[in-house]
Amino acid sequence: MPISNPHPAITQTPDYLVARATKGDNKAFGAIYELWAEYIYRFVYLKTRDESVADDITAEVFLKVWKGIKTFKPKADTKFSTWLFAIARNSVIDYYRTTHQTIPFDNLPEIVDVEGGMDLYPEQHQLEETLNELRPEYKQVLVLRYIEDQPIARVAQIMKKKEGNIRALTHRALQELKSRLS
Repeated sequence: MPISNPHPAITQTPDYLVARATKGDNKAFGAIYELWAEYIYRFVYLKTRDESVADDITAEVFLKVWKGIKTFKPKADTKFSTWLFAIARNSVIDYYRTTHQTIPFDNLPEIVDVEGGMDLYPEQHQLEETLNELRPEYKQVLVLRYIEDQPIARVAQIMKKKEGNIRALTHRALQELKSRLS
């Protein structure tokens, strides 16, 4: 059954779209793609630092979602977005596994002035260098929490840890980052 101009609040609700897409509604799946494609692309790009690879992996992620959405069963503790990001994370791992490269979970995008080629924030380089010196687990939690702006529950699911552990890990990572930057 196609979406026929429902109230805007309903169409923006991912749960509604997921329910429709699991029943084979192509327009609902298209809306899911529109809602999540940019976030998945940014997540993948942060891990690969290559636009064409990020494009390819993002397309692959949504192909996997397309194939698996009819069997997706939402659970009380698992959101659709968590499932989606887990597919993206696994796709990035598969990419690095097949290309025999090391997974650099600490990559941050450079912030540059596209017009002038000048750094907008010179302190970005110091922050990036300092993040590269941190333990990989610290780097990953900081990127997920503060660059990708993921809630603690989602970070816990992505990193396969308990929420309390993520809170403690985030605190320790921030303390370590702060001490290295001072």
